[in-house]
Amino acid sequence: MRKLIVARIVHSPEDMGSMREGLERIGVSRLGRERWEENRRRIERFWDELEREIDLLDIDPARLRIYQDGLPAGGELGERIIRETASKGSRNYQIIKKLMDRGARIEATESPELLLKEYQHIKAMVSTTGEEQRRALDAYNMEKDRLLEERDAYIARRIAETLRDGETGLLFIGAHHKVVPRLPPDVEVSYLGDPG
Repeated sequence: MRKLIVARIVHSPEDMGSMREGLERIGVSRLGRERWEENRRRIERFWDELEREIDLLDIDPARLRIYQDGLPAGGELGERIIRETASKGSRNYQIIKKLMDRGARIEATESPELLLKEYQHIKAMVSTTGEEQRRALDAYNMEKDRLLEERDAYIARRIAETLRDGETGLLFIGAHHKVVPRLPPDVEVSYLGDPG
C-alpha cells in the first residue's frame, strides 16, 4: 500500500524568492497595508498549526518522500534549494528541512518547463505597472487554468512513478491544485491542515 498525506498550503512571501518584493507591492496596493499584514499573520498561524500536525504524525522518515509545489529538483539540488529557502524564512521549507534532516527524501515534483512558463507570467506582472501590468495579468488569466491542469497532471505522474509500496508521501500543494483525482487508485490519500 502506498500512502500520500496531502498538506494543502498557502504560500508566504518568503516562498516567492526573487518575486517577493513585487508580489508584496501588488498585494499591499490591492489590500492596503493593514489587511496585508493581517493576512501575513493568518498565514503564519496556519504554518504553526500545520507544523504541529506534522510533528504528531507517526511516520518513519526513512520511508517518507516529500513532494513540494514549485520544486522541480530532487536529490542534492533539491536539498540545496530547500536549505537556502528555509534559511530565508520560508516556514514551508523549514518544515521540509526538519523532515529531510531526519531522513526524508526530497522528490523532484514539478516540470521545469511548466514552472518557467508560470514564472514568466508572474515576472511580467510584478515588473510592470499600469496598463502593461493589466495586459500581463490578462495574458496570465488566459493561460493559468491550462497551466495548472498540466502541472497537476505532471505532479500526479511524479508521485505515481516515485512513491513505492510501503512508503508514505507528503505532498505540500497549493489550495487551487487538483492532484489527487489524477493519482492511481492504489494510493491511499489523507489530508492535513486547512488553508481556507
